[in-house]
Amino acid sequence: MTTSRPPGAVAAPASTPARLLALLVLLAGILATVVQAAVPAAASPLPDTPVAAPLATAPRDGAVTVDLVSSTPTLARPGDTVTLVVRVSNGTDTALDGAALDLGVSWFPVTSREDLAAWADDDGTRSAAKQLPSEPVDRLAPGDSGEVRLELDVDSLGLEAEAPWGPRQMSVALRQGDDALDVLHTFLLFAPEDGAPSRPLALSVAAPVTGPAVDPLAPEGSPAELGELTAPGGRLSRLLDAASSSSTSPGLSLAVDPALVAGAEASDEPGARAWAARLTGRTAPPEDDPDTTESDTDDADAASADTVANSVAGTGARMATSAGDPADVAVLPAYDPDLAAVAHADPNRADIAAATGGEAALGTSWQRPPGWDLSLAWPDGRPDAATLAVGREAPVDQVVVASGLAPLEDAPASARTALDTPSGKVSALVADAGLSSTFTTLSDGADAPTAAEATQRLLADTALLALQQQESGQQGLHLLATLPRDWAPDPELVGEVLGALHDASWADVVPLSETVAAPASRVPREAPARRDGAAEAELDPASVRRLLDAHRSLAAFSTVASDPVELSGEVDQALVAPLALAARTDPETRALAVDAGVARSQELQQSIAVSDRSDVTLVSDTGRLPVQVSNDLPVDATVTVVLRPNASRLVVESRPTVVVPAGTSRNVHVPVSAIGSGEVDLQVEVLAPSGAVVAGPTSFSVDVHAGWETAGTAVVAAAVALLFLAGIWRTVRRGRSSARTTGENAADAAADPQEPDDVPPPASPTEPPAPSAPPDADGDPDAVPDRTPPAKATEADPS
Repeated sequence: MTTSRPPGAVAAPASTPARLLALLVLLAGILATVVQAAVPAAASPLPDTPVAAPLATAPRDGAVTVDLVSSTPTLARPGDTVTLVVRVSNGTDTALDGAALDLGVSWFPVTSREDLAAWADDDGTRSAAKQLPSEPVDRLAPGDSGEVRLELDVDSLGLEAEAPWGPRQMSVALRQGDDALDVLHTFLLFAPEDGAPSRPLALSVAAPVTGPAVDPLAPEGSPAELGELTAPGGRLSRLLDAASSSSTSPGLSLAVDPALVAGAEASDEPGARAWAARLTGRTAPPEDDPDTTESDTDDADAASADTVANSVAGTGARMATSAGDPADVAVLPAYDPDLAAVAHADPNRADIAAATGGEAALGTSWQRPPGWDLSLAWPDGRPDAATLAVGREAPVDQVVVASGLAPLEDAPASARTALDTPSGKVSALVADAGLSSTFTTLSDGADAPTAAEATQRLLADTALLALQQQESGQQGLHLLATLPRDWAPDPELVGEVLGALHDASWADVVPLSETVAAPASRVPREAPARRDGAAEAELDPASVRRLLDAHRSLAAFSTVASDPVELSGEVDQALVAPLALAARTDPETRALAVDAGVARSQELQQSIAVSDRSDVTLVSDTGRLPVQVSNDLPVDATVTVVLRPNASRLVVESRPTVVVPAGTSRNVHVPVSAIGSGEVDLQVEVLAPSGAVVAGPTSFSVDVHAGWETAGTAVVAAAVALLFLAGIWRTVRRGRSSARTTGENAADAAADPQEPDDVPPPASPTEPPAPSAPPDADGDPDAVPDRTPPAKATEADPS
């Protein structure tokens, strides 16, 4: 075992801000001398140290720590020399002097994952068997840190070629006298010529991409917060950096909330639009400004390009992991609803569809990018059976189980499995708890491990899983590691760890879609969690019920529009947003959001009404009763008017369906027929195409006089007929002539026996007309005249 510095050299501890601040008060000449001497020592690389990308771990206040910077090679074979570079940091107020490092390695392999986790998570001073003499550590002033290189000959461990393949416990203890100040627990992976797993396992690492809850009282604050999250260095920006694939890292798989992406695309924040453009692969739309000049446009284009570049690359330290865009993206239900809260509100299928189908409410503002075909439901924590049943009924492909449901047998199990629920089996992706826990630590927090520490632990864990897969005879083991929703990753750290895993011969990092496509495991698992009531931060069932009922009634009402989403999309979103898991962090604001969403739904459903009218008198057997319908919606409404009489003496013949233009009123005539007389009360309802009542019920009365119209018509017809006959009689009477033979004259002539049989022929047309008969002696012109004596024959006329 040797140190990293050349023989005779003095280790120079790295300068810290506190030391530099103290130096600033010195004279300029002394400061220059100190800087010239200190900077080269602090910047001098360790000879023959492999290039790693360690975390710049700052000394912890009040503690002396040992961190692993690198361990090469990661897989030790007989004849190899393992080189470890460790960083010793002094976070105390006193100088660290007289300390030494002890390297320990166990001869026995770690055979269970429980033992592996216990060793890695041990914060005590337990050490592995010491192998070589202690290596002294140079003096460290308060706040300083220094790196030391340790070398171990693998053959010195006495491991034969027949020794089992796999991880061994390894420790680096920092001691001062008999006291152990800190002990680093890591692993040595020993690989003899034979015994390595013949088939690698597949590992998918998935992270949810969700945003903050929407505050209904301050909606303008959401875009500002989204801008901060998506700006370079923001949590969502770093998450996208960590997911990006590159030549050295396959990247993460992402499960994205479409409402978050749609909001970012429509945001006024350039950083948010650039982030969404990078995630979706779509070009961010430019801002329209009619007052923008050509030079302003050029400047804006340059600034936009800089913004996009910064969003993509983040900082220079992350540039290596930001070379590509995310290659594997799945879609969560819009607004990331709390499935447990929905499950505990006794929902039906329509309720579940409303709670998890918010993506449709986004309307034309959202279109899934190509390749985003996988849909996931992702309950929080360990779900119970009711929550899994909601996931089964939701319009998703898989349900992600991030906690619980571990395999009951010692053999590992693939992530994809079928779980029993009260409504049937559900296809689920069950995360591996150990792998998920380790990946969760790869954050920007102060307690985050170094890349080397995380890599060695994950390599050891997956090596153990690969051995178990081989021993159990399984083929194609596909595992899943999941990250929490508030995970703030260190992209560089994540990229290095994923790259090391992907390069291992016993593990492959694959997209989540490959794990979904793998055969389901038949290994028995733990039962779902038992429900002991709603979780403390969970939305109460009564509030969930209010939201679901409001959504159901609004969905039925919205069918009056040709495009229901155009009419109710924004209100639908207001009803789903309070169900978001992110809303658990602020119960008071969530309660206000519930009230606001329900109120908006009720207000919209009051936009169609029936105008009041006075009573009506119906005097015929049939008629058309007018009903005025008003539409205050911004879109045309298709409605059906229904009249419901309270008595059978009036029959409604049909239910007319009409289109009432937006912002207008229209009279709808309903045909009716009367079969009796009397007063009838009519109830008026206006129905949507779904059958839901959208207006009413209101009522008015109809005074029915059946048959009155028929009797009146008969009387009038009879009167007209009498008048017509009287007119004919009068016309005939006035039109008779005195020269016309009446019926009485003809009868008298026929009765006279002295009348000759020969009747003279009628006068010729040339003969003058016979003189009219003189009036009778009484002067009555209408009196019948005496008979004319018969003509006598003459010579001229022998007849």
